[in-house]
Amino acid sequence: MSPLLNTVLAVSGLLAFVGTGGAQTTDSFPNKPIEVIYPYAPGSGAANLARAFAAEASKEMGQPWIIMNREGGGGVVGFTALSRAKPDGYTIVFSPASPVTSSRFVNSNVPFKNDQVEPVCQVFENVFSIAVKRDSPLQSMEDLIARAKAAPGTLAYGHPGPASAAHLAVASLEQGSGIKLNAIAYRGDTPAFTDLMGGTLSFAAIGVNTVVGKDVRVLAVLSNKRHPALPEVPSVAELGYPSSTQGLIGLFLPAGTPRPIFNRYADVCRKVAASPAVAAHARNMWQVMSYADAKEFKSVLEETIKRYEAIVPALHLEKN
Repeated sequence: MSPLLNTVLAVSGLLAFVGTGGAQTTDSFPNKPIEVIYPYAPGSGAANLARAFAAEASKEMGQPWIIMNREGGGGVVGFTALSRAKPDGYTIVFSPASPVTSSRFVNSNVPFKNDQVEPVCQVFENVFSIAVKRDSPLQSMEDLIARAKAAPGTLAYGHPGPASAAHLAVASLEQGSGIKLNAIAYRGDTPAFTDLMGGTLSFAAIGVNTVVGKDVRVLAVLSNKRHPALPEVPSVAELGYPSSTQGLIGLFLPAGTPRPIFNRYADVCRKVAASPAVAAHARNMWQVMSYADAKEFKSVLEETIKRYEAIVPALHLEKN
């Protein structure tokens, strides 16, 4: 056998070995527990959804999904960790999409870029509402709009944080209706709800899961459709006001994750989103199941960012 042929065969064998090794690595995935970054504090509705989703996904993948709380910066700390993680499929994020869609409007230095993380699927929508006390003179959205037009800037409302989905949803409503409100930022739904009940606020833009069963009147849900937990409450869209993007909750991987691993996650996501157990958890927490595959989820995120870019300049938000 000639030296040249020996060399060709040796190189071919090496390439075959490398190719086979890569296939074996992919085919055996996962062979150890998966770290699931939840980039907010534990105990919230979305955190509970993350745990419910992880429990079912663990069964599908045959390895534990271990929730790791990496809070800070309105979710930015967790997404930054994801962007710097090895793209081998063993580090993922389950989270509301706010760090991708709106964090740059309130943070002057976001350490990750959106193209460093890749959406896999959307699973839930966290829908927000416009709620007033039972004895409020505001009986409907028509009342709210009329009063806001009659006395611009006098209606004070609370929202769960600057550039949150609820804040930007009401800002869209303001711009679309030609009204001016007095927005007051809180650190989450609970303190806003407390001040609403204490009479400090005219209304609050907070999650449906916060108001269901409470002594409030919900004037509308900030959505393009009614919420199953409040079937008697209209959506802003059906009332003729601008509809809004909800709190989009889903799964993200580091950019550059091998396609076979990415596709494995996409398949697991689709199956878990359709599971009765996860649907039951969503109903119990008054969340809306809303599955979208990677292409659809990415498109919704891009549309949301464009919508926010049109809304935010008029808000004159201060950056941290």
